[in-house]
Amino acid sequence: MKRSLALIAAGFALVGNAHAVDSYLFGDSDNLTAANKLTINGSDRIVVDAGWYGDTGLHRNGNANYFAGSCSSCLDFGDPEFYRNWFVIDLTGLTANVTTLTLTVDSRDISSPGAYTLWDVTSDLDDLPVDSTDRTDIYADLGGGKSYGSFGYQLSDAYNYRTLELNSDGLADLNAAIRRGDDQWAIGGSFDAAAPIPEPETYALMLVGLGVVGWMARRRKA
Repeated sequence: MKRSLALIAAGFALVGNAHAVDSYLFGDSDNLTAANKLTINGSDRIVVDAGWYGDTGLHRNGNANYFAGSCSSCLDFGDPEFYRNWFVIDLTGLTANVTTLTLTVDSRDISSPGAYTLWDVTSDLDDLPVDSTDRTDIYADLGGGKSYGSFGYQLSDAYNYRTLELNSDGLADLNAAIRRGDDQWAIGGSFDAAAPIPEPETYALMLVGLGVVGWMARRRKA
């Protein structure tokens, strides 16, 4: 019986591994393109800094593209598998009482459907662009804490700009930053794949496994 259960478990594991795919959102945010922007009360503010951190704490200074999600193929090059990103916006000259707030970003590549979630950033903004291989705390911060909204992405969104409306928490935090006199504000980002629909062979293996378990249960009763 133990051997049969082990074989069933191994079969499920093989199916899961066989269908594992990368799931990430990638965009060009070269800090020069006005289309990468935060729109505050109808006034555009371009992104002045952007980048990503891997779950190992890796960040390469000078890479302004944003990258969020999972990339198992990245492991082949010695890079992390999981990534989160950030955007920094200049607040110079702004006054509080922000009532409308949207983030527009380039969606250059989407490997699979999923949800892109924006987050508050509590890390020191001066630390974000620094070359690092151990700042796992920054990686954690970019995908945790207070959410500013979650937005569904489809493969058809690739090579387009998406405009994402931040929620009331985003509005409140931005207004608080302006009142404090902060000259910059940051938003973190994470990407999670949509739940996959099992393929026919997956269902077949599940039925076989359940059948074997049922057969063993009947044998035990007999």
